[in-house]
Amino acid sequence: MELGDLVMGRRIRQNHALEHATVSVLAAHAPGLAVSARANRRGFTIFADLDLEVVRRASVEALARMRAGERELAIHPNCGTNLAVGTSVMLVGWLFALMTLRPRIRVASAAIGSLAGFATARPLGSVVQRHITTLPDVRDLRIVAIRRSHVLGRRFVDVLTGTEPAL
Repeated sequence: MELGDLVMGRRIRQNHALEHATVSVLAAHAPGLAVSARANRRGFTIFADLDLEVVRRASVEALARMRAGERELAIHPNCGTNLAVGTSVMLVGWLFALMTLRPRIRVASAAIGSLAGFATARPLGSVVQRHITTLPDVRDLRIVAIRRSHVLGRRFVDVLTGTEPAL
């Protein structure tokens, strides 16, 4: 079993990879599209009011492209993993600063920690995505439903996955 499967769970990692790939396909067809999304065990949710047919086509294309070997579609430069990794690096620098007795070193350590977090967020976040938070091996993944949901007046699109027959 892979480390990522132990930490995140295989299905969530696969859905996270398909989420990234789908958002990338959507953005390629509609430059300037700004959406956010979140994966879970049942699939993923795109937090935007999008046409269901457009999402269906994009997710089916994304799944087919990943099955054909386009593993890099699973890695997204704007993934929340990058933010989490950058923030973690920054916090380590700040903790080191708090443990330092001399004020000048404390300020320098906090500044270095902040810069290190900013500089490493995307490259280190991509490594974490590749090995822990996404899994581009989607051979057994199927899109089983795409539906709209509403919460507090906001519209979202849910892409549900599983092992049932594909759409």
